[in-house]
Amino acid sequence: MNKETNIRQLLWTVLIVGALFCAGSLLRPDRDGAVVATVTLDNQEVLTVDLQGAEDQEFSILDKTGKDITFQIKDHAIRFLHSDCPDKICVNTGFLRKDGDIATCLPNKVILTVSAQS
Repeated sequence: MNKETNIRQLLWTVLIVGALFCAGSLLRPDRDGAVVATVTLDNQEVLTVDLQGAEDQEFSILDKTGKDITFQIKDHAIRFLHSDCPDKICVNTGFLRKDGDIATCLPNKVILTVSAQS
């Protein structure tokens, strides 16, 4: 075998393993169906939302935290809708819905996590 063949085999192996990992993540069932979103600021819990029971809505944490951040819940998923941070990486992360999903707004020290509850 030459070097080019070895590289092709390695690339195919990486692609197959990656595809299997992604498929497993998508097919993983939620434990008991309870999925909770938690918002923390400076490692202090600000609020928790049961995504399975939550209606579509938008809400701000400005009054609770002084941070001009708005979240959106839609179809049992949550995302940063607005933040006054300069780079907007948190807003561009999109919707979170599965156990282990996480988005952060580093300039504001706000973390949004989704976890399955047992």
